[in-house]
Amino acid sequence: MGIFDIFSKRGKRSSKGGKRGFSFGQMGSRPLSGGSNSGFLGAVQDRLTDDFIGSELSADASAFNSMDKLRARARQLYMSNPYASRYINMVVAQTLGMDGIKFEAQTKQDNGELDLVDNQRLELAWKDFSKSKNCSITGKSSMLDIQRLALSTMARDGEVLIRIHSKVDAKYGICLEVLEGDYLLTQYNETVANGGRIRMGIEQDKYGKPIAYHLAVVSPSDAILGGIGSFNHGSVETVRVPAEEIIHLYMQDRPEQSRGITWLAQSMRAMHMTEAYREAELVNARVSASKMAFYTSTDGDGYTGDDMDDEGNLIFEAEAGMIEQLPKGVGLETFDWGSPNSGVGDFVKSSLRGVSAGLNVSYNGLSNDLEGVNFSSIRAGVQDERENWKFIQSFLSEHLMTPLYDAWLDSAILVDAVPFPPRKIEKFRDIVWRPRGFGYVDPAKDNQAFGKAIQLGIMSRTEIASSQGKDFKDVLAQLAEEEKQAYSLGVNISPVQTMPIYPAMPDPENQAKGEFGEPEEEEIVEKIEVDKEG
Repeated sequence: MGIFDIFSKRGKRSSKGGKRGFSFGQMGSRPLSGGSNSGFLGAVQDRLTDDFIGSELSADASAFNSMDKLRARARQLYMSNPYASRYINMVVAQTLGMDGIKFEAQTKQDNGELDLVDNQRLELAWKDFSKSKNCSITGKSSMLDIQRLALSTMARDGEVLIRIHSKVDAKYGICLEVLEGDYLLTQYNETVANGGRIRMGIEQDKYGKPIAYHLAVVSPSDAILGGIGSFNHGSVETVRVPAEEIIHLYMQDRPEQSRGITWLAQSMRAMHMTEAYREAELVNARVSASKMAFYTSTDGDGYTGDDMDDEGNLIFEAEAGMIEQLPKGVGLETFDWGSPNSGVGDFVKSSLRGVSAGLNVSYNGLSNDLEGVNFSSIRAGVQDERENWKFIQSFLSEHLMTPLYDAWLDSAILVDAVPFPPRKIEKFRDIVWRPRGFGYVDPAKDNQAFGKAIQLGIMSRTEIASSQGKDFKDVLAQLAEEEKQAYSLGVNISPVQTMPIYPAMPDPENQAKGEFGEPEEEEIVEKIEVDKEG
């Protein structure tokens, strides 16, 4: 009997009001019995899978039940667990590097060529905005600081909020504030007008699009500092902030997911248990290595202990070479602690391999253990891991940096902080984000492959420079400056050319001054006048 036979047998045809329908009776209220006719083997419920309980909760329902606890545990792990701390630091270091995600303007003229003057002015203005005094509302965080803080918070907590404040006294009209997810109250869930709803602090329309964010005025976690009472929504003051002023950064894993879940979620239990086991073995080894002696007396009055527990029992701390008196009537029996345990290392390695798989990083990277690896294996691991870092870079560029830039550009033009006409604003949205590049695993082979790719015409020098986190224009400018300095000293540093050089090469001096250096003052003034005139 197949599944459709079961449906046919259990289903009953009904007729009401001239319409014929079909009902399944108990089919919707209980699962099919296990066995060969139950469909997928993974759905079989028997004595071997009684503890294998699935979840039918929606993304938001799952988050509502678990998110606050997961976030709290993730923070505890980050503060106390070396592997959790290592992972979060890896995410930030590998994704952002020393310089973070850099800005490159790609504004074009009407003829399709790059507008070098406008691009340079735009890049200089963004660089100025990225300074801490102009960027953050506190005046303490630069754009690089905000990138690092946003990424580390998202990885640890699962989400982060960047609030865009409009400030009249700000040089570019806006300032940024980074907020933790605690400001969105998980318990705040209501139905609003027009079919909308408030889901865990986020006001949405009937399609789930964020309309506004209801933020706590003070983080509920600050209740320990006094002043705001309990965690219930009714006792926490909130403010409604339009969605246009909030960048809610989180990785969406399921459709209709409104809140983010910590990246440590899949591995935190194993991470906690592994570290607890390591600590127990460490204590075991310490106690076993602490050689002690004990003596008894008829009255036992000399026993005082080092401290006393909550129940009044005397305790003492084991120290190497210690001689302690036992209480009256107490004897001593030896116990073999079995230390050192030769299997500790292999067990911890095996456990950390599972942890690293859940974090999508290599075991060697997470544990900082290079024992037994060779060049081929480490290269394969590094290459695979880098794809994950590149994905995070792409995510940040699209969901963090682009919205930030759009908000900054609108505000900067509005307050006249950049000399661009508002009617041409869309022209200046043509930009590229340059995240950090990754060094060569095998420089000789990688450079050889890049050279071959250029010869075959399947890869450009710009792409190669981008893969290393560099702007090709900057590379050319540096080369031109080197050639200029060497020429002035009578030194020939030109590399051997393997490809023909075409005659229309720009003069290095003009290239350095015009294309990549500061534009002439007359040129800027002339262009500003043209822009303002239309």
